[in-house]
Amino acid sequence: MKKGGFLFGGVFFLAGLAVFYFMVLSPVIDATKMQFWQATNGQLISAKVHNYQSRNDDGGYTTMYKVFMQYQYSIGGNNYTGKRAKIMNDNASSDSDDSYDLLTKIHNENNVNDGITIWVNPSDNRDSIYDRSLDFRFLMLMTLFSGVFMMVGWGIISYSRPEKEAILENVDPKKPWSSRTQWASPIIYSDAQKSVKHAWYFAVLASMFFGMFALAIFGQHPIATVFSILLLIPPLWLILRAKRIQKEWRYFNKVPLTLSLYPGMVGGKVKGGLTIPGNHSGMGKYSATLSCTKYWTTRSGNKTELHQSIIYSDIQKLFARPSAAGRKVDFDFSVPAGKPESSAPSSSYHKWEIAVKGDLSGINFDRNYEVPVFVTEQSTTEVEELEQHPLTRHEERLLNDRLNMDVSKEQDVMALHTPKSKDSLPIAGIGALFFIIGTLIYTIGDSFFGVVFAGMSCIFLGLGIWGYGRNCKIKVSPNNLQLDFYFFSWSFNQLILTHNEVQSIEPFSSSTTHTNGKQTSEKFSLRLITDIGKAIDLGGSFNSKKNALHLKQQVEAIFYR
Repeated sequence: MKKGGFLFGGVFFLAGLAVFYFMVLSPVIDATKMQFWQATNGQLISAKVHNYQSRNDDGGYTTMYKVFMQYQYSIGGNNYTGKRAKIMNDNASSDSDDSYDLLTKIHNENNVNDGITIWVNPSDNRDSIYDRSLDFRFLMLMTLFSGVFMMVGWGIISYSRPEKEAILENVDPKKPWSSRTQWASPIIYSDAQKSVKHAWYFAVLASMFFGMFALAIFGQHPIATVFSILLLIPPLWLILRAKRIQKEWRYFNKVPLTLSLYPGMVGGKVKGGLTIPGNHSGMGKYSATLSCTKYWTTRSGNKTELHQSIIYSDIQKLFARPSAAGRKVDFDFSVPAGKPESSAPSSSYHKWEIAVKGDLSGINFDRNYEVPVFVTEQSTTEVEELEQHPLTRHEERLLNDRLNMDVSKEQDVMALHTPKSKDSLPIAGIGALFFIIGTLIYTIGDSFFGVVFAGMSCIFLGLGIWGYGRNCKIKVSPNNLQLDFYFFSWSFNQLILTHNEVQSIEPFSSSTTHTNGKQTSEKFSLRLITDIGKAIDLGGSFNSKKNALHLKQQVEAIFYR
């Protein structure tokens, strides 16, 4: 269980519950009891509005107002003095109109009737009050305010509570897809029912949140009233959305997806279909999207952040075939080799999903299914994939030109030059920008902090320039691999290795770029692993792993000859 989230949600929920009890429930109970109190005449001694300055959390000040009054009344020949003006009289308000309206009411009644009406507790004549009415607008505001806290707290608690999975027996370690209930069968159900609950949760939460502000400013001013009405648009949209999602769930109910190839394969197929029930199921366009999403967690001090990014996706238009139960739609995806496998939720994991959508007549179909995708014995490896679909002559020519590749088949020698990486330029740009800002702070603001800021920026500037300027020249011959490392044109290191000193040469993902929750680019380079386990980055920054793998094979073909 995510203890931090559970505790945080509990604090929110209890805080909202406390506000609701003291600011709403308790006054309502008091007002209900006071309806049975007895009325008597009282003499006003004094009444005035007291104001004072209250400091806010941001350091500012707010003027608070409160009615102070004192009156005298007689019950059974005994004289009593009371000070309670209204229910919740101990609470001051920033709205001066309420306090001055009550003060005006007190003085007007006293001037007209030469006294005021007091309500006395028959069980205790010392307990009295002048105004036993409730401010229903204030009660509604406090109800919405406390409701927001309780809803947020309840949502955090629900999210932090782990889903209980059935313990599966006789799990085959060679078949990891059989280790979870979600993956243990080719028949897979969507999370559509959860989507209905989530949609209504956000609709109710938004209604409370925006409704609270709308109620607070409604009627204060014509412009404020118009704005308060506009504030109701977001919750209204969310309510209509929740009703639509609920309508879709009630109409289609459970629609299982069946994998005809189980499990789905990395370096193979993700293939299957589903039958969409209903009279409208054949009147529309269907599509299926296969995606792999990476989820990971980062921690900085006491702060924990969850991230996600779609690292692979493919979409297909589907054709609906008539069947006895509705319309049958089938999908057939090819997944490239080298993609990550499905994994159970953790601090870093991958989830494969199929989203099936249908734009139907009068109602839409939209379901997400988590599918198991693994490397199996039938999966095609990256090497086999390259053999089946080698680089075209045009692709080879572009690669050779980029690397200045020179291959002498007569002398069994290959020379190439992995270029500088442009991916480091943004880091250098950030460092340069920070250096300029720091210099300006020092020169214009005459602050030593500018020197510190400019000095720290040199780290980013240096790393960016180093990453961009570093390049490698490689000369390959049988049982000899010469590596010359350069910073721009300055040579700073040279290595000469033989078979026995090289464990492997492997392509790897050297950098990725993510935009709006989706991986938009990935670069691959070559890495040499020595016999003592030392990793040496040979560079490359290829746009595809296929190019890096092709170069690896060419290097090994000569080196291990």
